Amino acid sequence: MHRIVINKLGPISYCELKCSDFLTFTGFQASGKSTIAKAIYFFRTVKEDILNISVKQAVDAYQSEKSLRRRLEAVLREKFLRIFGSSWGMENDMFLEYFYTDSVYIKVMLMKETVYSTPNYVWIELSDEIKSFLRMHNRFLKAESTGIPEMAKEAFKRDLNNFFDDKFSVVYIPAGRSMITLLSNQLSYIYSTMEDSQKRALDYCTQDYLERILRLKTEFEYGIRGLQSRGGGKKSQEAVKRAIQLIDNILCGTYQCNNGEERIMLDNERYVKINFSSSGQQEAVWILNLLFYYLVKNEPILFIIEEPESHLFPEAQKYITELIGLVFNQGNSMLVTTHSPYVLGALNNLLYANRISLIDASKVDEVISKMLWLQGEKFSAWFVKDGKIENCIDEEIEMIQNQKIDEISKVINSDFDKIFDIQINNS
Repeated sequence: MHRIVINKLGPISYCELKCSDFLTFTGFQASGKSTIAKAIYFFRTVKEDILNISVKQAVDAYQSEKSLRRRLEAVLREKFLRIFGSSWGMENDMFLEYFYTDSVYIKVMLMKETVYSTPNYVWIELSDEIKSFLRMHNRFLKAESTGIPEMAKEAFKRDLNNFFDDKFSVVYIPAGRSMITLLSNQLSYIYSTMEDSQKRALDYCTQDYLERILRLKTEFEYGIRGLQSRGGGKKSQEAVKRAIQLIDNILCGTYQCNNGEERIMLDNERYVKINFSSSGQQEAVWILNLLFYYLVKNEPILFIIEEPESHLFPEAQKYITELIGLVFNQGNSMLVTTHSPYVLGALNNLLYANRISLIDASKVDEVISKMLWLQGEKFSAWFVKDGKIENCIDEEIEMIQNQKIDEISKVINSDFDKIFDIQINNS
């Protein structure tokens, strides 16, 4: 199992955790949930970095003889700065370390640059096995007159997946989605007129998300039902149909991109342009679209989703949590950050359903579909507080501890009780 160590990065003073198939982080605002999520994103996208560099090498985008290893180190250095910001304000002993296997790992730390005397220079340390892999695959891809053969790229992807013990591609869905949705009709123009330096000034994860939705919008010309026929196999079709039901419940309409204009269709004729839709629809629409698109595509994805509950009524929060569980059970991986007790409570229900299915699976299936159940051994939940992480799982029952879900409720109820006592004592 993959493992990550974070020391003195942003709000995180120290944390070390194993990366289970389904990771959940909760805690107060500015506690470091996104820092952990972005750190995992940084390392899990190294495969794509290597592939992209190799493709550019093959088509002579790189004219110099700099090795694949040196180019990867430069790319990772820039990516780190674009995700986490300038290193000048960071602690000198900051470091990140990610273990794909015991012998395949990458460490990021700060050092003083000896040539230019630059403080807090971002240093990338690769394990010996990674160095050896990069030497063996330096200029591995070869361009032909028609470009790089797809078979060669697919073979290299398989090599990367096997070497890094990771079959998943990564889809990052950041918080603050509504602003991007609000400007949807202008995004293509705004982005096309930006210089490369301006694009690099964007947060790396946000740029990745922005480019993804610009690329995929046209896939939804006929909405999610237009994609439905792409699902393969009976099991996949059942999951697709269930996903459509949940999306309809959440969105209260259907999304379409008609000639570049994004709409929420209320019925066959009436619609609302996406920039005039509700804030909940604007926040949720591209979570739903991306989950559904990759469900239909049947490609293993690690989804990193920040605050899926944003601007949604508690019932819709339940539905979006169930959709996440459904997509997870189709061979994907999940990392979710949340402030919502409703999301945590819904996750607990899915964990509990799986546990009680050992007693009577058919009756449990009547309450919560078996397609949504979560296996406790694949799930972990963490409370981020004071720069550290606390395990939220009750190991005996394999569920999130109720006191973590109800923590803020206790504070609210305590205030109510104190005010109520004042009323009683003065009546």
